Amino acid sequence: MRHFRILVAGLAVCLSLAACVSAQRPPTPAEELQQAARQSRVVHRETQAALTANLAQRVQMRGDRRLDILLLSGGGQHGAYGAGFLRGWQSHPTAPMPRFDLVTGVSTGALQTAFALLGNEADLQQACELYLSAADRISPSFDWWFWLKSTGGVLDTSRYVRSVHETLSPALAQRLGAEFAQGREIAIGTSDFELGTGRVWRVSQEMAAAEGLARVHSIFIASSAIPGAFAPVLLDGRVHADGGIVSNLLVAPDREGYALLADSLRTAGVREPVTVHLWVVMNLWTHPKPQSLDPGSVLAMSRRTATMLFWAQQPQLLQGLRDMARSVSADHPGLKVEVHVTTIPSELATEPGADKLFDRAWMERLEALGHARALSATPWDEPSNVYMRPLPAALPAAPASAPGTNSAVSPSASPL
Repeated sequence: MRHFRILVAGLAVCLSLAACVSAQRPPTPAEELQQAARQSRVVHRETQAALTANLAQRVQMRGDRRLDILLLSGGGQHGAYGAGFLRGWQSHPTAPMPRFDLVTGVSTGALQTAFALLGNEADLQQACELYLSAADRISPSFDWWFWLKSTGGVLDTSRYVRSVHETLSPALAQRLGAEFAQGREIAIGTSDFELGTGRVWRVSQEMAAAEGLARVHSIFIASSAIPGAFAPVLLDGRVHADGGIVSNLLVAPDREGYALLADSLRTAGVREPVTVHLWVVMNLWTHPKPQSLDPGSVLAMSRRTATMLFWAQQPQLLQGLRDMARSVSADHPGLKVEVHVTTIPSELATEPGADKLFDRAWMERLEALGHARALSATPWDEPSNVYMRPLPAALPAAPASAPGTNSAVSPSASPL
């Protein structure tokens, strides 16, 4: 991550010099933007209503007074941890991964959602293979002619875009469609850079639109498009990029959505309390690594400030999620919300490879750690906050792979 920040910072001068030939588009009139901002409120509420309607349907279909919602965070190449964790969780002998009613994802988490919703061993193994092959197959390279192409990004992501199209194939879309027909859902978060807000996309709805799978591809690519490095994506005329800019987790339903869910369950005659399990897989750590600083250096202090601002969001986001769970449980007697979180241990941020982009050895380490942690006695974290670093985690040793389950990259694996 540090090397990537240095790359982006070093390109700032090039970007300013290339401003005269950078991506151009007719300016959006202020009145049109204001109208779009007002409409975005309507769209968000409609999306929340649709998500909660699906969840209410799922409660009645399941019959066990329970909902399982998976939230997958951003984190770039560190998503190998989440992929390994899901693979291990699915194979747990006594407490296996549930069949999720809703899966939400942001950035690299968005790319994991389809595999998590399908949830079988082969799909989760493929997700791991895609990360482990990323260093050789999809790692973006610097595009020396970016200033002539006017894409809005300085990296050549053609291999990455191609891999998204190959992985989210028509066959996979057909399988997802069968799950959507049962009320299960995937929601993806992007950032609308013109309105300055996040946007929630229901994949079932977008897949049924006129553009179908091509539109879903665009949404997934937008969700993981690092601003300034990857080209942004135009969706419905708006500039969209990395969903992690506004929030590194897509929390759905929100408070309003839970109120709708409680009302829907009462209307449907569901009298017994329903427990909503929020399973959170953070594809990164929650606190920055300790660092010695020169207090007299403006540059060092500025860089550290930016770093701390980013990392402070992670424990605050998780604390806000727990606060919402307590509030919903108190305000709606028919609902009980429980939160379970797993993160990459923060002490690993100091290890070699943690700062490198698509380092194969590091991703193999994270995938093995995630797999072992899911099978361990302590897969879920204790709450932490911005004022107290988490205690060093008891890192389980990765178990030896059984024959036929080796997480090494398969030659036939499609890249992601």
